[in-house]
Amino acid sequence: MNSLLERAFREGRSDMSPMKAQKMLFYTHGWHLATTGLPAIDQPFEVWPYGPVVGVIYHDLKGYGGGMVSTYIPEGAGQPPLVVNRNRTDLYQSLDIAWEKYIGIPAVNLSAMTHEPGSPWDIAKSNGLAFIPNEMIRDYFVGLATR
Repeated sequence: MNSLLERAFREGRSDMSPMKAQKMLFYTHGWHLATTGLPAIDQPFEVWPYGPVVGVIYHDLKGYGGGMVSTYIPEGAGQPPLVVNRNRTDLYQSLDIAWEKYIGIPAVNLSAMTHEPGSPWDIAKSNGLAFIPNEMIRDYFVGLATR
């Protein structure tokens, strides 16, 4: 998440709310799964009413409410925030894909997009799942890439 926030801070974005951060993380994760077969993060996306959410990140960012996220998520007592090493070009390529496709879209619209029929969130919710399997996310984004 902090790598995504780093880019937002560097570009001076004023629209990186907790909801938008969650959705951008989901799209980065999805494109990473589609292009590498590997997850971008090691936390599962949960099926929440407003779309896919990583619970631990929600709790880290909830103090911002609907406002702009203005600080990194701390990694632990006395440790600096984790920003992924620039040598992880695969991750930054996925972040670039998601950024180019989605950063200009308002958070509420990104949330609505995650609710579209046939989306991983929609399928997981329809099947009563609490978490969205990475395989489901990967297959969905592979499908997006071939459209």
